[in-house]
Amino acid sequence: MPGLRAFRGLFFALFVTALFAIGATIFARLLIIYNATDSLPHGLYLVVRKPAYERGELVVFPVPVAVRGLVRQRHWLPEGAFLIKPVAGKSGDLLSTKNGRCLVNGVDFGPVEKVDRTGQPLPVFSINRRLKNGEIAVVNPSPRSFDSRYFGPIREREIIGVAVLILTQTGTAQTLRNSSGDGSWQKTEEVRKSWEIGSAR
Repeated sequence: MPGLRAFRGLFFALFVTALFAIGATIFARLLIIYNATDSLPHGLYLVVRKPAYERGELVVFPVPVAVRGLVRQRHWLPEGAFLIKPVAGKSGDLLSTKNGRCLVNGVDFGPVEKVDRTGQPLPVFSINRRLKNGEIAVVNPSPRSFDSRYFGPIREREIIGVAVLILTQTGTAQTLRNSSGDGSWQKTEEVRKSWEIGSAR
């Protein structure tokens, strides 16, 4: 029947329009960022918004105001870039940077370095207390990670979401191995640049 066919055509058109509208809304809310720092795999990360964040989750947040000028001056990140760091401590956890080590509830996350890779001084942030409500300690076990050991805890409200690795890049670089277990690393081979699908951990 002509009337029924016309109704079906109109219904289909409205259905497709609704799908496009929903899709546009979803994609408008997506945020994908690129990590170029060495403390995490280089690649693209999808930012997933959450009402709360757990220990061990990779969270995304703006560079803290206290160190934003330093990051800009040393060209560590482009203007407006975000940091991606694991949650190491939450409200009630003990964060300490005493004696040149970063500890959360007694767990040693590594040294607090005095200088960066170029020999320039790093910020000094001394803390030895329990985190207050709404405070988050972001610390990466990587010894050269620029995190809460240098700028202190961040506010949970500053976090924009959890980072989920979706695409990782392996550039032309050296594959390293620890040959003796003493912290010394040796080059074993060259790796060609490629892209790989990432996976959440």
